[in-house]
Amino acid sequence: MGGVYLHIPFCRQACHYCDFHFSTSLKHRDRMVEAIGRELELRRAELSGEVSTIYFGGGTPSLLSPGQIEYFLIEIHRHFPVVSKPEITLEANPDDMNGELVRAWKKAGINRLSIGVQSFFEEDLIWMNRAHNAAQAESCVREAMEVFDNISVDLIYGLPEQKEGRWEQNLDKALGMQVPHLSCYALTVEPGTALNHFIETKQSKPVDEEQAWKDYNLLLDKTEKEGYINYEFSNFGRPGYFSENNQAYWSGKPYLGVGPSA
Repeated sequence: MGGVYLHIPFCRQACHYCDFHFSTSLKHRDRMVEAIGRELELRRAELSGEVSTIYFGGGTPSLLSPGQIEYFLIEIHRHFPVVSKPEITLEANPDDMNGELVRAWKKAGINRLSIGVQSFFEEDLIWMNRAHNAAQAESCVREAMEVFDNISVDLIYGLPEQKEGRWEQNLDKALGMQVPHLSCYALTVEPGTALNHFIETKQSKPVDEEQAWKDYNLLLDKTEKEGYINYEFSNFGRPGYFSENNQAYWSGKPYLGVGPSA
């Protein structure tokens, strides 16, 4: 079994901590879609065996139209043998999501959503320079759960400016909504990012590693009590909701990455 990863290199705005390859201009989105489609064809011989996972990562893949998502899935099925029920994940940002679009993604073939919430609180989102607000962070998860059974929520801990108790509130919010999978990441300061500049110029406090360690242990404790399994360092799922894509990477299964920074 193998997987296909598609890197969609577009974002509405740059998060202060991000060092991934992306563009905030959608000017060349259609041409990029065509180029990635062509890459799938040119590199079809590089992946042997059936495709069992398809992952739209980024960047912000939810900036694609449902038609463009469907186009990629058609091209993958055209060039590769695909199992009858592959896991097909779309990373989505709350500011892109509404009920109509979520249903369109499902119709296009997506069967798993990974939602980049990061925090349910306005102050945190502003500090990270996220494009969505606190109301969208919560409403998008509820809208997604009306359409999708298999969803994951991303959260970040270890924020140096985060108020005391806020990380626990974030966890309680996600767990209270019965989200079946969580991806929780410690804030990492990468060279060349806006966050790195803010810390170096003392516009922001540095990351407190001791606090981040406490946040991580709180995460372990709360998820275990709620029946989640920490099946991979940053990922926590209820039984039956582990990410097949994540497990494939960690177990060394073959995959093809297409797109400019796959």
